[in-house]
This record gives sequence, structure tokens and C-alpha cells, in this order.
Amino acid sequence: MLLHSVESREDFLRKLKWLMFSRLLIITFLLGSTVLIHFKETSTYLEPYLVCLYVIIISTYLLTLVYILLINRVKNLISFAYLQIFLDLVYVTAIVYITGGIESIFSFLYILSIINASILLYRHGGLTIASASSILYGACLDLEYYGVIPSLTGNIPSVIYYKASDIFYTIAMNITGFYASAFLSSFLAEQVRRSKEQLKEKEVDFKHLEALHDNIVQSINSGILTVNKKGEITSFNRAAQEITGFGLSEALGKEFDQIFSLSKNISPDDNHKIDLNNLIPRFEIPFPRSDGRQLFLGFSSSFLRDKTGNIMGKIYTFQDLTRYREMEEQIKRMDKLAAIGQLAAGIAHEIRNPLTSLSGSIQVLRDETSLNDENRKLMNIALREAKRLNNLITDFLLFAQPEGGEKKEINLTSLIEETLDLFTHSPECQETIRVTKALSPNLIINGNAEHLKQVFWNLLKNAAQSQPQGGFINVEGQIENRGKNSPGENLKVNARISIRDGGCGIPREIQSKIFDPFFTTRELGSGLGLAITYRIITSHKGEINLYSEKNRGTEVVILFPLIC
Repeated sequence: MLLHSVESREDFLRKLKWLMFSRLLIITFLLGSTVLIHFKETSTYLEPYLVCLYVIIISTYLLTLVYILLINRVKNLISFAYLQIFLDLVYVTAIVYITGGIESIFSFLYILSIINASILLYRHGGLTIASASSILYGACLDLEYYGVIPSLTGNIPSVIYYKASDIFYTIAMNITGFYASAFLSSFLAEQVRRSKEQLKEKEVDFKHLEALHDNIVQSINSGILTVNKKGEITSFNRAAQEITGFGLSEALGKEFDQIFSLSKNISPDDNHKIDLNNLIPRFEIPFPRSDGRQLFLGFSSSFLRDKTGNIMGKIYTFQDLTRYREMEEQIKRMDKLAAIGQLAAGIAHEIRNPLTSLSGSIQVLRDETSLNDENRKLMNIALREAKRLNNLITDFLLFAQPEGGEKKEINLTSLIEETLDLFTHSPECQETIRVTKALSPNLIINGNAEHLKQVFWNLLKNAAQSQPQGGFINVEGQIENRGKNSPGENLKVNARISIRDGGCGIPREIQSKIFDPFFTTRELGSGLGLAITYRIITSHKGEINLYSEKNRGTEVVILFPLIC
């Protein structure tokens, strides 16, 4: 016979152990109290029926010890339970016989066994034990009444004072009680079992829904968190952990403001109060990660309510908008550069022709006219400034029209090595600066070699100028695979060039401006070097990103699409 589907072996074992414990408790209390009462009346412990009670108590303890030793080894627990309860009935019958038969007060012990059977074995077990109880109780009284078994009290058997109808009535009433107890207790046990089944089904459904909810929340790419009325974080999904860099244990229980510094990042001019009584539906804040990365997060918030509609707290969803912000800035910068470039190209062409004539005329006058030293010095200054102005116009034209010039397949590794060789032997690179390189071979791209040399020269020169007391410049080049942003998009393979220095760094407040034309922090700078660099890189369908902290150096990362 198998256990019921709703009941595990562990559950049945637990009930079986409780049966053994309750048996010991009942037999000790009832029979022990009987012995004590009799001793008070007769002052002797050795009457025949008391000896029998002692035997029953001792054998019950011994048999229970045997049950304990066997319980974890028995495979068929149902049969083991039936065996225990049937043996209990034998003991109960013996107790009833010893304590007076029809006059025994212990006939109710049959009912306890029936209830135990109903709890363990449900209706079938309860009715079976009720039937066995009826047979044993009736046989005990009949056998004693007809003198088949002697009385253990040493007196005249009490049954001789009763008529056969009395015996029959007593047996019938007890049997009725046995079956009534069986039906009632088994009904209650069945109700409990059905309730357990329903609870089990609902628990499975609930766990399924809970798992589904948890999987959905954990699988969403957006960060999701909830806060209670105190503003303490109560949940923090996987995406929230990845975006912020905070682990679940670090975030739970912390106040929202402790993690995101909301009160510092929203301007007082926004007229927003940072509390749960006021809801800011959407807002964006900068977020510095512990690893030094500066992110920009966009939040949406709503009230978190219970089933009755009462506010429990807030729920926030957020995304990392850093890349989108960078793209917005890049588009704005490109629009600005395009407008300035068109203007610069027009001005440069208009200025270059008269400037060439002016420079040539001054040179002729200087060579053919007798000039004293002071005037010749002035002529040389005019020619030098005209040359500097012409170089500035050349930069203007390169900035305005970086697409000019023939593009072809070039080995970026060789080009960078050649530029590094020229740079390390030029006055721009002080002897106190150590230049190292780690370049993958054969980084082949499509581009204009002269323009790209200009890019790397400008970046190397800036790295050197940021370290007037000496330092290092590290140049690395490798292949980088970028994953697909969408199912239909091809895998992107880029040449990744990194130029890192240990210089003074760039303050965060001006990092967004360094690629703007005419923006410079140097006295003699034109502010076109990095603007030209940016225009050349974008004209080669590349990307440039800058990572810098003040007094901790700068890293410039350039990506060019490889020719595969």
C-alpha cells in the first residue's frame, strides 16, 4: 500500500513518531496513576493484576524502543503503522481484562487507537481498527462472562452480577462508540487531507507565479527597485545590481538617497521635494560608480500599492542613458562642427589668396629693398606671422573638409609605429617621458594615411604636454569584437587603439568641450588640434572616447572598423 499522493514519507514518519510518543505518555500516566491509587488503598505493589500492569508498561517501553530502531529501516510504513496499532489493541484489551473487564474504566483506550488510525490511515484505517476493537472487546467480555478466562482480581468475577443482556448492551454501546469515533475522526482527517491537497495545489501555483514574477523582474534589462514608506530599499533586481555596481546585500535596507544621492543631483529650481509624499514621475541624474565610471541614469517612478489600494512605498525603474547622452552630445557636436566647418572653409579660401599675395610681396620687398636691421627684423616678423596664419588656414581646411584625400587600405599598426618613431625623436617628446607600445599585427583599415598620422600626432603631443615633468605614454592596439545590438545586425569587428598617459588629467567639467573648435586651456593653443582629430576620426567612420580624472591621467580610446 502506497502513501497518499499529498503526503510525503517525511510527513508520515512525523505522525508515526508522534503516535509512539503519545503511546508512552498515555501508558505511563494512566497505568502509573492506577498503581499509585491502589497502593494508597492496599499498601502493596505485588498483587497479581498489578504485576500484569507492570509487565504491560515495561513491554510497551521495550516495544516502542524496537519501533524506534526499525522506523528508518522499514520500507512499507503503512503496514508498519497497522502493526503498531493492532499491537496497541492487544495491549488495550489486556488492560481492560486486567482492570475488571466490563467494569474497567480503560475501554476508552480503544477510541484513542481508532483516532490514531484515522489520523494515520484515514477512513480505511479507522474502520479497520474500529472493527478489530469491536472484536477484541466483545471477545474479552464474552470469554470472561462464560468463565473461559479467569479473573485476575482474586475475587469473584464481577461479570456474574450481570445478565447476558447487560453484557450484550455494554458491548453494543461500545461498538457503536468505536464506529462513531472512526467515522467522525476519519471524516475530520479526510477534511484535513483535502485541505492539504488544496493548499499544496495553491502553494504550487503560488510558487509558479512567484517564480514567473521573479524571473520576469530579474530578466528585464531595466533596473527595478522598490522602497518602503521609510524610503528604504526592499528589492533590487539583477539589472539594477549590474548598472549600479551595488550587490543585493549592499542595497537592501539602505535609503534610496544613500545609493543614488538624489537630493544632490536634482536642482532646487526643479521645485521637487525628495520624499514619499511627492512623486517625481521622471527624472535623470548623474551616477558615479565605485569603479570610477560616470553614468547617467534615467528614472521612472510610481506608487507601490497593496490589494486595497493603500500606498506601501514606491517602485522605481531606471536605465543607463550614458550611451544615449554621449550620442546626443556627439550629434550636437557634429552639427556644430559642420556649421563652423562650412564657415571656416569659406573664410579660409577667401583669406588664403590675398594672404599668399601679401606674403609674396613682403618677401620681394625684403629681398630687393635696402633695409636696416630693425626694418628687416619687422619684415621677418611679418613673414613669420603670415606663415603661421597660413598654417592656421590649412588647419581650418583640414577641419572643414577631413574627407578630402584618397582613402585606401592601410596597415594601422605600421602607421602608428612610424608615427611613434617620428614622435620619440622630435622636440615634442621630452627625454623624461617613457613611451611603450603593444600593438597587434596587421590592423587593416580603410583610410587616409596622412590624416590618420595627424590624429595620432595630435594625441601624442597632448599626452606629452600634460606631463611637463616627465611620465609615460602607453599605446596599445588590438582587435575588439562588439556584440550585436539587434538580431539582424552584423557582428562589429574594430581596431581598438588606446593612448594612455600619467599626466594631470582633464577636469570633469570641461571634458565635454575638449573636442569643440577653438576651445583650449593652453595660452598659445589654437583650439583646433582635438577638433581636427575628432573630425578626421568621424570621417573614417570611427569613434573616439575619453576617460580622464584630474591628476590621475587620461586614456583616449579610438575605434576604427576593420577590413575583414
